[in-house]
Amino acid sequence: MYKFFSRPQLRRQFSDKAKMSSKLSNTERPPKDPPDEGYEPTSIDHYGIQVPDYVRPAAFRQFCGPDEQLGPGAGRGLEYKNGQYFGYHRFSFAELQNHAVEMRDDRRLRGGIQDSIEADEEEECDDVSMQNMKKLESECEKIIAQQAKELEEAEQRAKKKQEELCKEQEEKQRCEKKAEKTKAVKVNALLEMTDEELREWCDKSLQAQLVEKNQGKENSQTAKCEAEEKQKMEKCGEEEQKKEQEELQMKCEAEQKKKKDEELKPKCEVEEKNNKEKCKEEEQKKEQKELQMKCEAEHKKKEDEAKNENEEKPPCGSDGSNKNKT
Repeated sequence: MYKFFSRPQLRRQFSDKAKMSSKLSNTERPPKDPPDEGYEPTSIDHYGIQVPDYVRPAAFRQFCGPDEQLGPGAGRGLEYKNGQYFGYHRFSFAELQNHAVEMRDDRRLRGGIQDSIEADEEEECDDVSMQNMKKLESECEKIIAQQAKELEEAEQRAKKKQEELCKEQEEKQRCEKKAEKTKAVKVNALLEMTDEELREWCDKSLQAQLVEKNQGKENSQTAKCEAEEKQKMEKCGEEEQKKEQEELQMKCEAEQKKKKDEELKPKCEVEEKNNKEKCKEEEQKKEQKELQMKCEAEHKKKEDEAKNENEEKPPCGSDGSNKNKT
């Protein structure tokens, strides 16, 4: 109910505000709009707009010329590639929508088959494409044949396994039947025996059991001895393997050390050479400094001696003045 009353038309009808007038406004027609009648252009005469052939030219406005400036930096080869945006008029959307609906209805009438956009569009199969298709078909056939062979082999294996299982079960049943028969024969033989024959049979069976026990003990002892010997041999083999591994590790470490030393030797030699050169340069610098100091000291001594000599000598003209006075 709320949705029904919340529609804008109902709210306008029941509201107290003044109703909007349905009269046309007195505003002038925009300059880019097409005329009301007789606007059926056959082409879009502008260099900056490229439209597919199935779009009607009536969806675009009239242009002053093919070189008309559509917009700021708009056109093919410019910054804004969608130059046709500045070529629409006020009814372009309706025109394009109606044309799209007509194309949809035509396509539905033709059973969903789309019309060819270009008039000269034809499907032609080249020889190369046919050869490629044949190659693909042959490859597919080979793959299918391989899969069929694999399936047949798998089925044959399953059948063989089932047959083997059936044979094993039959052999087990035969063995069980034979064992039952032999037991029945032995029981019948025992029943037919006399007391003396039963005693002899019992003595023989006891002797046979004792012999079997002794043999079992001997076998167990021999097995124990053999197991102990095997364990000892295994321990010895493990110890030998450990020793061999340790020796190999030592050898590998020694070889690695040798390789490292060989790799470090040229580096050390280069460093020693550099250090020697640096020491030589420092010694030369020290010698130059010492020579400079000596030269400076000698120069100072000479200057001091010259000053002292100048101080000891009388000034020029002092002797002549005294003579004139006398």
